[in-house]
Parts: sequence; C-alpha cells; structure tokens
Amino acid sequence: MQNQQAPILFDQKTASSYDKQTALWKTGREALFSFMRLILSELPADARILCVGAGTGTEMIALAQAFPQWQFTAVEPASAMLDVCRRKADESGIISRCTFHEGYLDSLPASEAFDAATYLLVSQFLTLFYYSHESIINY
Repeated sequence: MQNQQAPILFDQKTASSYDKQTALWKTGREALFSFMRLILSELPADARILCVGAGTGTEMIALAQAFPQWQFTAVEPASAMLDVCRRKADESGIISRCTFHEGYLDSLPASEAFDAATYLLVSQFLTLFYYSHESIINY
C-alpha cells in the first residue's frame, strides 16, 4: 500500500472525538446497521467477521451485540482509532471475541477464512486511480 495517510488523518485528538463528530448521522448509521443485521443473519452462529477500516468499532460492536457468538477481526491502519476501538470493545464486554490488527488489509496475516467482511463508510479514504484518455486508448 503506497498511500499511508490514514494514521496521520486520525491522530489521538481526532480519534477521541470521532464518535461525537459523527453523531449527526447516527440515524442513518443505525439504519445501515439494521440492514446489515438482516443481511448477515443467515451466517453461522459462530461466524468469523472481518471488519476492514474498523475505526472506533461502532459497527463491530453493533454486530457483536446482535450476534453474541460471532468472532471479529478489526483491521485499522490508524493506531489511535484502533485504541478507541479496543477500549470500546472492552467496555462493551466483547473484547474476548475480538482480534485487533493495526495496518492495512494487505498486512493482515493469513488465517482461517472469514464468513463475511464489512467495509463500511470508509470508501472515501481509498486512493483513486485516474487514467487519461490517452492511457485508456493505448492500453
């Protein structure tokens, strides 16, 4: 991964206030989580879930509360965000069902297959590749 800016964007100050900053769209997020619970409800009772760009763990905790036997792997490149995620998982009583990985997905060690993966509300951080008209034609 060439662009490693996420840890810079989410320092300790930003990470500690992130949930308050995003509270304005709590209703939309809750609707999204309800939809996720519906879609994922047919997974095994002991499903393994990969949360890419886990942030402060809000989605992981919502899923963990709905599915009490699921195991989670939280992948997050910003250490400050992962610290908040870990703290919230501990406060929510789900930390024993969580594995935390600081880094990008390509640095996650190989493991058993996951039953599902989430990648919510993080696409704005993807590096986009633009091709000029000439590069498309010459391809």
